[in-house]
Amino acid sequence: MAESKQAVIPITTPMVNSYIIRGDKPILIDTGLPGYDARILQSMEENGINPGDISLIIITHCHQDHIGSVAAMKQKTGAPIAIHKADAEYLKSGGNPPLVPVGTKGKTMEALSKMIKKPVVTGLAPDILIESETDLAKYGVKGKIIMTPGHTPGGISITLETGEVLVGDLIFGGLIRPAAPGFPYFAASVEQLLQSIQKVLDLQPKIIYAGHGGPFTAQSVRRRFFK
Repeated sequence: MAESKQAVIPITTPMVNSYIIRGDKPILIDTGLPGYDARILQSMEENGINPGDISLIIITHCHQDHIGSVAAMKQKTGAPIAIHKADAEYLKSGGNPPLVPVGTKGKTMEALSKMIKKPVVTGLAPDILIESETDLAKYGVKGKIIMTPGHTPGGISITLETGEVLVGDLIFGGLIRPAAPGFPYFAASVEQLLQSIQKVLDLQPKIIYAGHGGPFTAQSVRRRFFK
């Protein structure tokens, strides 16, 4: 039997990214804004993946631009939802963890968020609560979930044996220069954020995928945060 190939399939829009990890079974990482399920399903069709093949839906952190279509994708795939325990209560309520701005851009985004009506996301109880490093082998992927708090208390990343790391909003790409890594607009703890970024770099990743912009090289991230 031929060895299966594992690959990361980006599902991108100007606003937010989701990902499919194709392994022996595929895993979905984040679900975008409300209505983004149509884009995810389109990507699955383009890559020959049936919705019922998805073995797991991982939420890297509980902000509405990452959980907006989680209920729809659970309904269409039947896959369990995994999220860190610290962010789980917000998934249940359909809300956001507190938005703590980072720098001028963060303060601007905080002000804009108060002016714009937030999308309504129906709360959903997770199936799997992540509390520690978790092997993904039983879900068909050679990799693991690691703890990377900072953007939110329950931020997690997915590291693959092939050298890729998917970090959610731990690192942000710019709107004008999406491949240039930078701080997220919000962070529950900048100190934890930097510790988590160093943790990712210590893995010596070949490529880093993010929830906004990217992908990034380890060298560009190191230059940006640890000159």
